[in-house]
Amino acid sequence: MDDTDRVAFVDVEVLAANPLILLCRVQGRLVSIPPRRVLPGTTVHESGDRGTIVLSRDLAKMLGLV
Repeated sequence: MDDTDRVAFVDVEVLAANPLILLCRVQGRLVSIPPRRVLPGTTVHESGDRGTIVLSRDLAKMLGLV
């Protein structure tokens, strides 16, 4: 996967996390993201984390983020 297939979002807040879903606030929207779908470069992993999340462009489109 090259950089054109990836999208990084900054200032992401993880509101809740479990092995199946990360509930995050991304660009003012609440989205549920499967942890197995986050890509390298992601700095948020558990509830209370703030930072960057990197997703495939396809997933970001599906979530309505791009």
